[in-house]
Amino acid sequence: MADNNFFVSIDIGSSKIAILLAEEVGSRLEVFGHALGESAGVKKGVIADVELAAGAIKKVAEVAYLSCSTHFHNVSVNISDPNLSVISRAGQISVAADKITQQDVDEAIAAACAMPISANQQVISAVANSFTLDRDPLTHLGVVVEHPIGQKATTLEVIMHIVTVSNQAVDMIEQSIRQSDLGLSNIVLNSMASSEAYITQDEKDSGVCLVDIGAGVMNISVFTNGGIAHSAVVQMGGNSVTEAIMESFDTSFAEAERLKLEYGKTQKSINNDKLIEFSQLDDVGNSCHYLSHQSLLEVIENAYLTLFSRLKDDLKKQKLYRALHSGFVITGGGSKLEGVAALLLSFVKMRVKKGSVNTGRISAERSLLEPEYGLALGLLLFDPNDIDLQHSQSGFERNFLGKIKQHFKF
Repeated sequence: MADNNFFVSIDIGSSKIAILLAEEVGSRLEVFGHALGESAGVKKGVIADVELAAGAIKKVAEVAYLSCSTHFHNVSVNISDPNLSVISRAGQISVAADKITQQDVDEAIAAACAMPISANQQVISAVANSFTLDRDPLTHLGVVVEHPIGQKATTLEVIMHIVTVSNQAVDMIEQSIRQSDLGLSNIVLNSMASSEAYITQDEKDSGVCLVDIGAGVMNISVFTNGGIAHSAVVQMGGNSVTEAIMESFDTSFAEAERLKLEYGKTQKSINNDKLIEFSQLDDVGNSCHYLSHQSLLEVIENAYLTLFSRLKDDLKKQKLYRALHSGFVITGGGSKLEGVAALLLSFVKMRVKKGSVNTGRISAERSLLEPEYGLALGLLLFDPNDIDLQHSQSGFERNFLGKIKQHFKF
């Protein structure tokens, strides 16, 4: 993640690319360089055309350089993969001595991670969510602890949250970064990066769902008992709302996007309806068409409700819906439309708040604290040596995850 004495992050999204440069000042990072530009070659959050993506990255990187007159090479990059797989695995061992040692923790984690992985997948994240001492085989009860080393026990169990992504998704990122004349220092799952910027430890402890609505996809991540419990990518996002407008009023994507941004909100009922002028696909000459503002808002609200239905279905399928005592945190470009958080609140009937960057950890000008830069900010804050296996107090990170970090050149 580091480039000499500073850090660089690149958020490669479906519609935009964000680049940030930051340095450590005291106990937090300060952003001193930035750029935001159009993306290319990316569909539904995944790079589909390396040459187009590399060209777009290169253009935005040049603007980032001009913003601070600083050359950079090694960057931290995000990954969003529809083929993402999430596995929770338990590993249990017998403790040889009176107290649990680092070696015991290593062996428990190794037992949990001793799992076959498909030839076309690789581990991108492996996090120790919890440790249990002396779990009873009949009642399944035991003592859950955060730091097991030094505790007295006869058995030790660890629950690992293991995330795998497709080799192809990783390869396309590596090629795109290399062809844009940059170096890759870290690849981070979208949900893990975003959580660094928007989720507090208290929220992670009590149960929270981070909903990041990008242009092409919606990333979902659930944290319970202090650690990540579930990650998912829904192949719908802000562009789905635009496409709904496009189909409803027979207009182009660009015109539908204009209507969404200029007149859109998720409040279906308005006091005074009005007619909005717009163009349709086959218009010639000075053709004029009008639509009702009320009808536009109905299309927008229904499109967001479709998104939220997919969110709710996923959480219920994972049996996590009732575990969200801190509710939902919503972010991403698709969350900026007026009324989105309120609509989600009315749909889920529990606490919802718009994501707010933790400025106690990172400092930046106000414009850089907007959702467009949220993931890039999280990439800056993400520390693989702190997040992965952060509760294990073990050297396993140098073995199992060390292989991952060697591949990604940490």
